[in-house]
Amino acid sequence: MKPVFDPTQYKITTKANWNTVASEYHYNWADKKIGPFRSTIEIAKLANIKPDDKILDVACGTGVVSKEISQFLGPNGLLVGIDLSRTALNIARGSIAFENSTFLEMDAENIGFNFKFDKVTCQYGLMFFPDSQKVLESIRKILNHRGMLVVAVHGLAEDVPYFSTIMKPILEHIPDIRPDGTPTVHRFGNLKDLESEIAKAGFVNVSVVRHDFVYKPGTFEEYWEDYMHSTANSIRSKIESHGKETMDKIKQDAQKNASRYEKDGNIVFPWTVLVASGFNH
Repeated sequence: MKPVFDPTQYKITTKANWNTVASEYHYNWADKKIGPFRSTIEIAKLANIKPDDKILDVACGTGVVSKEISQFLGPNGLLVGIDLSRTALNIARGSIAFENSTFLEMDAENIGFNFKFDKVTCQYGLMFFPDSQKVLESIRKILNHRGMLVVAVHGLAEDVPYFSTIMKPILEHIPDIRPDGTPTVHRFGNLKDLESEIAKAGFVNVSVVRHDFVYKPGTFEEYWEDYMHSTANSIRSKIESHGKETMDKIKQDAQKNASRYEKDGNIVFPWTVLVASGFNH
């Protein structure tokens, strides 16, 4: 029988996982603005930051969006980043020179501010919140009239093969690896689903733009190592507990899946990102 999804346990695991992988994720990937992290610039562009804006960056992680935005803020601007991971927040604090910036350990489902922001950003967080509606409604309550929300999410599995190339064989060989109802990376990968999720929370003039990026993880071996140590870190011990034979089969299938993206021994993945915006009425 498949385990039952427990949102509290999920958050505890997520927090522990991010505390482990934050540094690698930041320095090898996010901060370099490569692959999907080219969306960092798109978010800042769409948010159209004014020098006096008060900005909240939800699930700010290691602060790459916060850092990008801070360049446009003046001495009267304010930047607040919230995240579950203390390690990620420490990296964010260390990478931003903007004086009016604060980073707080806070759960996006329990945002506690009696203060109104002009803009709220969220890069690659929305699909992972167990109660995404609660998060969006909370955000709307702390936005000024006509305040703006800008979020980025990953596309569907077929449009982001970096995840599905290895995850598909994992799910085939270990079907009970994650409880039913666990939020997945592709949850809002459909443009209409993302649009309606944001509109449902009361945002108006919602629009979604699709961006198609490319990511080059190197050879298959490099990709496999990186994926298992970062993306699949939270489930790696479960996979390994099924023994070498299962692990070898997963790797074999993943290599077969990856072969269609190989060029001269290196993998070139397409990567679709959806960037959405909406306004508080």
